Amino acid sequence: AGRCRGRAPALVARAPPEAMATSESRPLKILQLLPNSQMEIIKDNLNVVSANLRDSGASVVSILAVMGAYRTGKSFFLDLLMRYLRTKMAKIQAEEERQAAVEAARAEATASGEEPLSPASVVAGSEEPAAPPSWPPPEDGWRFGAEGNAAQAPPAWLLEGDEHRISEGSSTGATGSGFEWRNGKDRCTEGIWLWSEPFVFTDKAGRKVALLLMDTQGGWDHKLTKAQMATVFGMTALLSSKLIFNIQNRIDEDRLDALDYICTFTQTICNELPGEEAPFGSLELLIRDWAYYEDGFGLGECVQQMKEHQQEHMSPEHLQEDAKPRAERLHQLFKAIDCFGLPHPSIKVTKPSYNGEINHIERDFVKLIDVFMDKLCGEDFPRPSAPLGTEITVGNFRQVVMNFAEAFQENADQMAIGLREAFVKVEMMTCKEELSARFKTQMAKIAPETAVVEPHKLKQETARLVEDIKNEFVAKLQPWRLKASEEEMAISEFSRTIEEAAKIRVMQNEQQVEGATMKIVASPVVGCGAYFLFVHQWVLYIVAGVGAYCHAKKWSTRNDTDMCDPAVFQGIADDTKKWGVQRYKDVQAMQVAVQRFNPNEAMDTITKASKQAGAMAAGVAANAGLNIGGAAGSGASSSGGGFCSTAASSSKEA
Repeated sequence: AGRCRGRAPALVARAPPEAMATSESRPLKILQLLPNSQMEIIKDNLNVVSANLRDSGASVVSILAVMGAYRTGKSFFLDLLMRYLRTKMAKIQAEEERQAAVEAARAEATASGEEPLSPASVVAGSEEPAAPPSWPPPEDGWRFGAEGNAAQAPPAWLLEGDEHRISEGSSTGATGSGFEWRNGKDRCTEGIWLWSEPFVFTDKAGRKVALLLMDTQGGWDHKLTKAQMATVFGMTALLSSKLIFNIQNRIDEDRLDALDYICTFTQTICNELPGEEAPFGSLELLIRDWAYYEDGFGLGECVQQMKEHQQEHMSPEHLQEDAKPRAERLHQLFKAIDCFGLPHPSIKVTKPSYNGEINHIERDFVKLIDVFMDKLCGEDFPRPSAPLGTEITVGNFRQVVMNFAEAFQENADQMAIGLREAFVKVEMMTCKEELSARFKTQMAKIAPETAVVEPHKLKQETARLVEDIKNEFVAKLQPWRLKASEEEMAISEFSRTIEEAAKIRVMQNEQQVEGATMKIVASPVVGCGAYFLFVHQWVLYIVAGVGAYCHAKKWSTRNDTDMCDPAVFQGIADDTKKWGVQRYKDVQAMQVAVQRFNPNEAMDTITKASKQAGAMAAGVAANAGLNIGGAAGSGASSSGGGFCSTAASSSKEA
């Protein structure tokens, strides 16, 4: 995960007083954004998180991150998530203690010769461990907007700690045990923050996984530069195993465009992507203040409505042509994409005077966020973070973060490019790839690799195809309104690419036809030779045997094995197949050559080939003469001065 392009200048280590690391569990800022698109890694805080990971006993790291626009409740959501995780960890620890007590009691009973006790008799009041929440959730009688919802008790995890207020990160009377949040219009979180202590869980493979929570500065606040927003969102997407993208009201095309650009650009920063696995983790589109659940909806209907909303904006089959590439790219970049909607928590929660009172939160919001928490921590939880296909371990966590930060720092100037310009470049690249692929496909139909086509016809069809593809490329450039010089350069580069590909195929076809003309002229000699071999079959058998031996020897030498090895037979079979394909092409080429046979052109071809052969022979003879002369001179030198002089004289005359 640390293989990133280039090496940036070392990032400055900084530990401001308000974010100094302590032994207490608290949020720690690890990345500070500076003016002029610069940034700093706060190494002291990063070191504290890294040390806590090592002390946790886990082997791999999972990062659950929240990002999105500013003032959309990201930090508040993380504080709710921490309550859920603390409760989940407490249940797991209680179950582990119960299991340990069961095993200890059984061991004691076995040692004393008594009948082993049942688990229920070991721990009074114990319960079987709950199965992971299923998805989609089963219907439980709850209905959105029902009058009786207000009387329902909130889930136990929501009351963990302070049962009256979400006080962990509240800016008024905060306990310091959560991510800071505040109401109002001013942003609260700046840079990238991590919770200092990991939550430790066990995955399906039995490994201890350290889960870190990440909070990020909100985007689109007119204060972040494009480079800074790309840095925050890009690093968050890379490092997280699950990325919650907070979106207000509904899936917004502009937000998806920005996410597409940032993730696509992030890919270009890190090279050597291993394998075909998606470079990022899972993406959860969390729609805040969703206003379209109808009264009376059950859980299944709410989930289905959000699924349909996601398909409308993320499924290529539901999108216009210009939006399909974006959706396809996002599905390729993330391992999984899902969507969930939370209704408005209540007007009281949005007031500047709100201090986290739980009884001010609408019960429909509480019910659905409980369902979402179960979904978020479902069957595949926890999954280690694996940016670019490489898992983050406890040992390499610090270096991975530093490497990615340095890569973004080095590319800050490139990230400063406007989103429009970046989208144009991405779309242009995609357009070139699509049209080039279509050109190759249609060229393969016009002139397959195993076929020979009449040269004049091939030139006409190839020229027409090249012109059609070029015109389509020009038409696609029009909506982007490029500068005249940029448009001319783009057209020139694209035209040169497809014209060269067409020229190579036409030249290959022409060479096949010219070779066939030579074979037609030489056909009497070839026919006589074939007749001789068929009349004298013993000669044919000898030739076939020698040929088979030579091929077997070639492949055995190449594979460094004996001639009876299966790899040798496979190589001979491949040679035979290639020989058959070439003879098939020769037959086609000869058919074309016969149709366009012209004695004068044939003589010109033979004369041209003879001249080329003569030139090659003369060159070989000259080289051989030089070698012989050099060898003679060397031998003469070793025989004495007089003989050397005579040999030199003779060589000169020759």
